[in-house]
Amino acid sequence: MDNLRTLWENAAKSYKPLTAIRYLDKKEIKEVTYDSLDKMIRLIRGGLAKTGISSDHVALIGETSVQWVASYLAIVTGDNVAVPLDALLPAEDLIDLLNRSHTKVLFLSPKLIGLANQILKQCPNLKQIWLLNDSYDQFVQNGQIGALAELMNLGNTSVDVKASAPNDLTTIIFTSGTTGKSKGVMLTQKNLFDNVANVHYQVDPGCVMMSVLPIHHAYCLVMDWLKGFSLGAIVCINDSFMHMIRNMSIFRPEVILMVPLMIESIYKRLSANPDVPVEAVKENVFGGNLRIVFTGGAHLDPFYIEEFKNMILIY
Repeated sequence: MDNLRTLWENAAKSYKPLTAIRYLDKKEIKEVTYDSLDKMIRLIRGGLAKTGISSDHVALIGETSVQWVASYLAIVTGDNVAVPLDALLPAEDLIDLLNRSHTKVLFLSPKLIGLANQILKQCPNLKQIWLLNDSYDQFVQNGQIGALAELMNLGNTSVDVKASAPNDLTTIIFTSGTTGKSKGVMLTQKNLFDNVANVHYQVDPGCVMMSVLPIHHAYCLVMDWLKGFSLGAIVCINDSFMHMIRNMSIFRPEVILMVPLMIESIYKRLSANPDVPVEAVKENVFGGNLRIVFTGGAHLDPFYIEEFKNMILIY
């Protein structure tokens, strides 16, 4: 079936012992396997069902994290609709989008806990906020705010929920609103499945990718996460745009997804030191293994493709 449950379960079964996500916890590199991630997804999905959330809209606001990815996949591999929102938007804009999308449940980064009570007060349709962390000791008197671990515990006793059909709505992505009010773009299971299936490139399971773009964008969700998992890749989380160069040298990716502005910025930094040998650039800037850069979202001047030919292959 052309849906995201099929896509994910094929990956979880095929690559069970392999690393799915690699990330930095301060200076320590940590990993989550496909099997461990699958267990998280099943528990969150079951927890949503246990709390009566079915065929509902569920939003996510937060930075890229294992918990964000697991929660998103739990939503879209069940029968609910995911609404990923930009965590950098002002509170009033987030509240507006939550109301316009008829969101019933919100997964929220602990870093944004200060917004939780304001959101609950101004979003009458919203029934519950689950914080994307393992424990939560503050505001325990508010039953509408809980920790992801609590939801997963509920999922322990739940019967697994059915998957959405290919033509069912699965994700609402809001536009940036540069020419007016943000619009919710409705994407079906098959829309996302076909985007993954129709991007053709070959890497071996265990290939290292690094995700640097905002995870609430369809471009990043499809190309980094859904496509990466379908190939059995290790998707590494870049914790900050400011640390992108440093993190490339840490994670040593083979594949990376960028927008043209990033490519142009890297080139400007490199061109400021023209005497640095190409081999040193490959190793110290790109980590030594980078061979594929996907770029989109805007026009990339062919000049940069020519300039990068000695260092990486740009698709």
